[in-house]
Amino acid sequence: MEREAALGLMRRAVDVGVNVWPEMAERHMEVPLDYFSDPATFAKEKALYERSPLALIASSEIANANDFVVRNAVGRSVLVTRDEDGRAHAYLNYCRHRGAEPAHGCGNARRFTCPYHGWVYDPKGALVGLPLRDRHDNLDLGNYGLVELPSEERHGFVWVVLQRDLPIDVAAHLGALDDEIGRLGCDKMRYYPSHEEARIDANWKAVAEGLLEGIHVPIVHAQTFNLNPQAANVDLAYYDGFGPHVRWGLGLFDHDGATQLRATPEAEWKPDEAIGNIWLLSPGLLLANELYGIIYATLTPGSHPGESFFRYGWLSPVSEAPAGMPSPEQLADRARRAVYEDLAVWEGCGRGLAKGQHSHELIGRNEKGLQLFHEGLARETGYTGLRYV
Repeated sequence: MEREAALGLMRRAVDVGVNVWPEMAERHMEVPLDYFSDPATFAKEKALYERSPLALIASSEIANANDFVVRNAVGRSVLVTRDEDGRAHAYLNYCRHRGAEPAHGCGNARRFTCPYHGWVYDPKGALVGLPLRDRHDNLDLGNYGLVELPSEERHGFVWVVLQRDLPIDVAAHLGALDDEIGRLGCDKMRYYPSHEEARIDANWKAVAEGLLEGIHVPIVHAQTFNLNPQAANVDLAYYDGFGPHVRWGLGLFDHDGATQLRATPEAEWKPDEAIGNIWLLSPGLLLANELYGIIYATLTPGSHPGESFFRYGWLSPVSEAPAGMPSPEQLADRARRAVYEDLAVWEGCGRGLAKGQHSHELIGRNEKGLQLFHEGLARETGYTGLRYV
């Protein structure tokens, strides 16, 4: 983020800290409970996922030629590779013979062999061999490669659209946030996994809500994220909506620190050290400043409204931590433990939103990030049920 823009956010964080009062929404929001279980609403949300660029993996996960990762993406198996020319690709991981999955897990491979009948594909998705080749002497193998999906490598991630005939334009998707996300430097960071994929018995929107507020941190994460400097602020945050995307942030200082900063010339301010930002990029990409690195997670819907999947990890610009800081491995492990803390609560929310006999959930004025998320998603899907009190 450019310095002037960062200073603007820091001014807001200082105001929040001095006043001990967060930036607030104008009204409370009521979200109907059937918003989390209605099949028609869920179908529109899945369609949004299928036409949007999804940051399926960090570029560092396929750093070398012939590296690959297989991801579950909204019910599809997707093979992401880097070919010998250094270009990333994404393919539907389904053999063109009978539909079995040629690739599994992650690693480095020049060939992917279907476990059913032995058809063989290379990292460019080409069909390069099959048993009993003489039985197919008139078959053009070039017509039977893996189905390639639109993909683009940008800002340290491989973005994929799940429909083969749709365009991909990540810069247009990020809009006003494109440059800001690029300046995070994720393209120079290494990915440390925490959860390859956690299955959650809750609607994906209920999980997203937990990513957009810090009120739960002292309660749910007493032994993990509550150790972060900003945790004591709870809801002392600023919020911005950028179309369907949300950014919120916290000052890494208390009331006394905010008061001292207000009396300090802005030329001496260090926004990179004094504020932490969290981005939820539509439809389900989480990026967040944490200590010297970046939290990177993806949230996707499952096969029905009451199921979702959460992949979580940590990006580090260094292999060894700065003095006095946890190592990248320790931070990834802390994130792993924190997700288990969240998971129990999220699944409780899933049961409550599915079985509760109250008509709606309440989003407070001090939960402005959640309101921005629901409003942005409603615009994307045409939902009209949000209410204000």
